[in-house]
This record gives sequence, structure tokens and C-alpha cells, in this order.
Amino acid sequence: MASPSSEDLSKALADTPGLALAVLIGSRAQQTARQDSDWDIAVSWKPMADAFLRLGRHESLRHRLAQCLQLVDDKVDLIDLAVARLAMKALVVEEGKVLHINDELAWVYFQTTTWRELEDYYWDRAHAACATGLSTTT
Repeated sequence: MASPSSEDLSKALADTPGLALAVLIGSRAQQTARQDSDWDIAVSWKPMADAFLRLGRHESLRHRLAQCLQLVDDKVDLIDLAVARLAMKALVVEEGKVLHINDELAWVYFQTTTWRELEDYYWDRAHAACATGLSTTT
């Protein structure tokens, strides 16, 4: 049997209720993976009121993807973009390989928001030295 691929993942992701998008990152996306490398996949869910439902779907997806890839569950790392830090979001936008998009607008919004946050971060960092040199006395 041929080894599973990102196309196999795309098919499995297409059947996931509530999933807005999934992006492959890490060594698999960069095509530098070894045979024992894990699969790093960033996911974004459509808004859900119930946090337990979101967690359940997240873990269910991890299990289904591991089965698809013929791996144990801990070889699939899912990153929930709703709670990811800026460095991870930037990595997803700049180096990720989109596996599945169920909501094109969600992907565009995620990219735009991430770039805006990066601009703010770098602006604040560049101007922090100026701010510390300001005197508060009149």
C-alpha cells in the first residue's frame, strides 16, 4: 500500500463538521520530514458556543487523521489557531501548505489579522526604545 499523503488528509478533512480550514506546517510542509517525523496541522474551527464540543471535535479529528495516516494519535499534532501565539500564526501564514478550506473568508481574515498583528509587534518593538527615553516631567 502506498504511503498516505496530503491528498489523503484533504479527503479526511473535507468530512469534518465545523472545520473552517486546515494548514500543514513543519517538516512535512517544507518537504524535509524524515520517516518518523510527526504531522503538524494547524486548524481553525467555525465559531462554537460549546467549548467541550470544540475540544471533542478537535480530538476526534486528531484520531481520524492518525488513522488515515496509519499512525498512533500522538504522531499528529493539531494546533488550534484560535489560541495560537503570534509566532505560530506567522509560521502558518508564511510557510504553511493549505490542506483544506471550507471557509475562504476565514482564511483571508486569518492572514490579514496575522499580518496586522505582526506589523503592530514590530512597530512596538522598533519604537519601544523611543518610548523609554521620553521624560514624564514638564
